[in-house]
Amino acid sequence: MDGRLFSFIAASMSALFWLSLPALLILPIILCLAILLWRLPRIISSCKRFNHYCSCFLLGIFWMASVGHWQQTWQLQADDFTQGIWIQGRITSLIDGKQSPRFNLDISVIEQRSLVKKRRIRLSWTKPMWSLKQGQRVQLWVKLKPAHGLANQGGFHYQQWLFSQDIVGTGYVKTSENNILLEPNLSVRQRLLDQIMATELATTPWIAALALGHRGLLTQDDWLLVQRTGIAHLIAISGLHLALVASLCYLLIASVLLFCYRVLITTQTVNFHFVSILITLFATLGYAYLAGLGLPAMRAWLMLALTALLLFTRLYWGIKRILLVSISAFILLFPLSLFGQSFWLSFSAVLIISFVFWRWPVKHQGFSIKNWFAGMCRLQLTLSILMLPIVAWQFSFVSLAAPLVNLIAVPLVTLIVVPLCLLAVVMLLLNLARADDVLVLVDYGLQLLLDKLVEVSNWSASAFTIPAIPALAWVCLTLATLVIILPRGLLPRVAAVMLCLPLLSYGLTTRATHWQVNVLDVGQGLSVVVSRHNDALLYDVGAAYPSGFNMADSVLTPYLHSHGMTHVGILVLSHFDNDHSGSEPALRRSMSILRTYTTKDKCRYGWQMYWQGLQVSALWPDDPSLHNDNNGSCVLRITDGHTSVLLTGDIDASVERKLVQHYGDALQSRILIAPHHGSNTSSSAEFITAVAPQHVIFSQGFMNRWGFPKNEVVTRYQQTNAQLYRTSEDGQIQVTVEDSGIKVRTFRHDMYPYWYANH
Repeated sequence: MDGRLFSFIAASMSALFWLSLPALLILPIILCLAILLWRLPRIISSCKRFNHYCSCFLLGIFWMASVGHWQQTWQLQADDFTQGIWIQGRITSLIDGKQSPRFNLDISVIEQRSLVKKRRIRLSWTKPMWSLKQGQRVQLWVKLKPAHGLANQGGFHYQQWLFSQDIVGTGYVKTSENNILLEPNLSVRQRLLDQIMATELATTPWIAALALGHRGLLTQDDWLLVQRTGIAHLIAISGLHLALVASLCYLLIASVLLFCYRVLITTQTVNFHFVSILITLFATLGYAYLAGLGLPAMRAWLMLALTALLLFTRLYWGIKRILLVSISAFILLFPLSLFGQSFWLSFSAVLIISFVFWRWPVKHQGFSIKNWFAGMCRLQLTLSILMLPIVAWQFSFVSLAAPLVNLIAVPLVTLIVVPLCLLAVVMLLLNLARADDVLVLVDYGLQLLLDKLVEVSNWSASAFTIPAIPALAWVCLTLATLVIILPRGLLPRVAAVMLCLPLLSYGLTTRATHWQVNVLDVGQGLSVVVSRHNDALLYDVGAAYPSGFNMADSVLTPYLHSHGMTHVGILVLSHFDNDHSGSEPALRRSMSILRTYTTKDKCRYGWQMYWQGLQVSALWPDDPSLHNDNNGSCVLRITDGHTSVLLTGDIDASVERKLVQHYGDALQSRILIAPHHGSNTSSSAEFITAVAPQHVIFSQGFMNRWGFPKNEVVTRYQQTNAQLYRTSEDGQIQVTVEDSGIKVRTFRHDMYPYWYANH
């Protein structure tokens, strides 16, 4: 049975590496072949086990391919994205009273068209007409886009996250008098959040996260603290919290039943043990509901349910089979969770904990504080060490303080803070007095803990970022660690040294002669990173928005850190429009910038410098005060003497004409960043002819309201046989200039070409 389950799981997980879904017509063939292989052993008994493995593997392929095709079928229609539409649905996100909330909505009606299956979308609403709450049923006029996200190395894969959450579109609510609240019903979870927020305690955001799994109140500084100290698992309601709830509930119910048996009842007619387990299951399911039925909580509850089933049926399964059955069930029930980071982090943690108990089994010699503490230290240390490669691979970040912090924080949070939070929640549900007093006590304890965490976080060596390293190197490091931890004699220790070589060899990089131009996907804006010899020249930084979202934190800093760059050598701001320079303050907060040039100082006609063996020349403006902001853009030409890239900002055809008249053939550049994102006021025919680009890159937002790049502009470039790229379709565009020529790679088609991230 274990081998069959493993085959099914392996096949399902292979969907992570598919470049495209298997054709729909192939799926019936795969299913028939799986059934045939399953029944074939009756005829050929010698191949029974192998055939069953193959059959389960094919079933895994069939299941995940079917899920993929269902997701494509359940997308919204193309007409739903072309204009504003009326929808009706129910709010499913907890909302904490922000002025411009973002929330999920399960829609059941679109333009008076009832949907057989509800679709989930993600909306924002600036200054809503009423206080939005979870559970409300609403009618809204919205403008939608298909699920889409920025696509860059080192950045958060938002589109993949939307897919894993079954969200088929994003958008915003448009102003209309007919936006109405159809049903004012609030969920129990929302009412609890409102009551917790009404206390206005200093640690209310943390209490909401620990008690209800709502982390929307945590600030950017809070998340930085969580990251640097490695306590993210403590504020996500998952297996740790559910196991605590289950333990407390079982002890309480069992104690009550035992008291009734000894004091009130003379005969026992039911098995108190089974009754306690059954009530505990329902109680933990209720707790998972209060946590929003999040996938980590549901994974933990599923394992509890499986354990309860084994107890009821008096079956004994080893930990290996329990894990395999649990993962298989979760893939069947929540297949999209495979594409989210949460699944893999939880899955890895469970495997590591199982390994620790196998390697150092618990000896039943009575309870001892010394043995308990030693076991806790061993578990936490091993968990931190073995999780380090996974976290480093996913986030390019390592927290050295995490093992020590968790050794202290885990028992405090698990045994004191979380039980008090649960007590407060129960008291709030039952409208009992003194619930606020319990929350005040939690606030006091959390404040003391957070103060100490801040002190640890401020230690410069507590955490650091690392370059992006291939997954294979991290896998080899994890295996090397396992070889060292395994009992002596199972594997030779020299294997650990051999497995460390990929990571060590990656760090011994030679001084490369090539240079790169990376046009980052920053939506409707521009940011270009020219890099050589591990140094960066940054041309523009993208936009920043009133909500606090900016391209420095979401794109630039993650990209630079993932490539091992701790500072920006040169920052050039072409002009001061928000979509080109808005993220500069945020970038300065996160990284040091050695030199900055704008049109207010040196970035004007005639200025040039040599940087990392490249010649950087400013071709425009002559006098920025004589032009509007767009036409005053700093135009740069960067060349190694053979290959040139032309960075044009937002100039229009009038400036292009002057450049052609002044420079003529000297404008020729093999790589051109199209002026003004592809506006028809730019990219004139004479300018294109003078530049004669081989590769043209448009930096513009997905389905932007201006329609950039304009069809007329695209046609003019196509007539020159140039290769055209769009950040909205291709994501980050990487141009590598080598002695042998130019190599172009895009994020969506070359670096991360998987079907679920680019559907």
